[in-house]
Formats: sequence, structure tokens, C-alpha cells
Amino acid sequence: MSLRQSHFVPPVSYLLAAELGFLRGAEVVPTRTPSSAEQLRALLAGEQDMVVTAIDNLFEWTRAGADLRLVAQVEATTPLGIHARGGADSLTDLAGCRFAVDAPDNGFALIAKRLLRDTGVEVDYVVVGGVRERLDALLDGRVDATLLGPPFDKFAEEAGFARVVDVHALLPDLPGQGLVVRAEVLESEELKIYLRALVAGVVAGESMAETQGIELLERCGYQAAAASAWDSRARTLAVNRHGLQLLTEIRRSLDMLPPGIGLEELCDARPLLSATRSAAAGDLSVKAELP
Repeated sequence: MSLRQSHFVPPVSYLLAAELGFLRGAEVVPTRTPSSAEQLRALLAGEQDMVVTAIDNLFEWTRAGADLRLVAQVEATTPLGIHARGGADSLTDLAGCRFAVDAPDNGFALIAKRLLRDTGVEVDYVVVGGVRERLDALLDGRVDATLLGPPFDKFAEEAGFARVVDVHALLPDLPGQGLVVRAEVLESEELKIYLRALVAGVVAGESMAETQGIELLERCGYQAAAASAWDSRARTLAVNRHGLQLLTEIRRSLDMLPPGIGLEELCDARPLLSATRSAAAGDLSVKAELP
């Protein structure tokens, strides 16, 4: 059975596994998604088995009836920044602007809502889609500001849209994207093989020189953002529990915490634990082939 994966941008842990040859033993069909709404639709329709997405999405997706589990955190953090047009250099300059989001009530949109609320700034939220779609909307003038991560944040800067806020500086415990799977594939051998490949890629990345890792990401399309993406890569795929608590607290502070739904309960560490033990035992079908 092939595992179908949807992501906005391939995470570094995935690219390491692919570039170093570890994915040869895993049947993974990757697809770029235009939005988190499309990810949910595909999961509910059984068209995708797993998605790389903002962990906060689990709140609304579970409320929508999806039976999902968080099995890994594939980024240490997502190095987000708020980028804007018109010479804005602080959040207060964004008052009344058109602010592009993927979805209005989940994911990274809540990070923007929290930061803007704390500053006392009100904006007009415009649903646009994923990070590439938000960059395009910023570039062609449909919106005035948005949240962007690598490599699209650098594309925005190169086009003259300065970073107004470094989100990580304000929320250092913000967790990166997670690997979310449909509950029915939790115990599959295919998921174990895939996670084992990701673990092997992460471990191999730790022994690579920084310049080598950055060059790898440049070849994979990160371009000017390769250095920041390499720096924020996952050193472990284990889910950061402090990050889950932060996401929960952000929702609670916005009065958007769904009753009876907790991220801790939706996190299942068993598949990753099994894969990690297997990788540690040397049970890998391929060896890393450094470029």
C-alpha cells in the first residue's frame, strides 16, 4: 500500500530522507496542497493518508469529524514572519489592512490573531490559501500583509516586502508542523517504514556539515531561505509537549478552544517509538548516500 502525503512545502526531514536514499523502502506519494481546507477535504474523502500541516489544525479537523492522530513533529519550529507592503515596520502599521490567511479559524491564522489582538490592532482577514498562495496574493496586491515561512519569506523580502515581525522571537515555543495521519493507518507497516526513513534522515542530517545541508536545501528549491530552514529543521521527530500547551493556551486566550478536544489525546507516539527503535537497531533497507 502506498501512503499518500499532502504538504505545503516538503519539510527538511522529508528532503533529507529522500536525498540520502532512505525513502527507497517506503512507498510515499507526495502532493503539494493549496490550503489546509483542501487537506481536510482529502482526508475526509480518503484521498490522502497523511498530511504535513500546522498542529493547531487538529482542533477544528477533529470537530469536523476527522479521525486523525499526530504521530510526529517534522519541524522544530516554523520560522514565520509577518510581511507587509507599504513600508510598514510594526504591527500597529497594519491596522485596517487586508491580511491573508489560509483558514480563518485554525492553523497559523490564530498566531496572527493572537499577536494582532495583543497589539490592539484590527485587520480584515482574507482567506487565500497556503503559503505560496498567500505570497502570490501579497505580490499582486490582493492583500497587504500575511504570515510567510521559508522559502516564501525570502521571496517576499527580495520583492521588497519587509518582515514586520519575527514570530519565533515573540513565541519561541511555537511548534513546527506535524505529521498527521488517518487513524486507520496508525498500525500499518507502511507508516512504520516511512517514519523509520524520516528518523534515519534526521539522524544523518546531524552528522552533515552545515554547508552541506544548506547546499542540499538549495538544490531542493529553498534558495535564499536554505540557511534558515536548515537551522530550524527537526533534530527529533518527537512532538514537543510544551508546544502543544502553547497552542492550547493561544486558543483559550482567543476563546476558540473547542470543548472536549485536546492535543495531548490526539497525539500517538507509538508509531514513532517503534520506528525509532527499529532505526536504532540498524534495521534499515538502505544506507545514506551523501551527495
